[in-house]
Amino acid sequence: MRLLAYLIANMVATLTVGSISEQRLVSYESLPAVFVFAIILGLINAFIRPVLRFLTLPLTCLTFGLFALALNAALFGVAAWLTPGTEITFWGAVVGSLIASVASGIIFSVLDER
Repeated sequence: MRLLAYLIANMVATLTVGSISEQRLVSYESLPAVFVFAIILGLINAFIRPVLRFLTLPLTCLTFGLFALALNAALFGVAAWLTPGTEITFWGAVVGSLIASVASGIIFSVLDER
């Protein structure tokens, strides 16, 4: 269920940033490319991100949580780099990771299983 929520949040973030930005922070060729990007980013967020968050916890504490934003933006950029047909700028990764975090937070608050 969590992976599906990541998938939906990442698709919303990519489509939102790609459509509202005038500087083309995120560009994609087609909707299937966005779907593949969302799957890759969902897998990264579900399996790799928790390990990286644990490893970078001292740096995150030292920067009062700002490094978590940098980590999320980096993972957003890595997913775009791995996805054919998707290009992203640095600020697109930052804005996209912020929107994905907000969207996944909303989805998790609605679909909370506890």
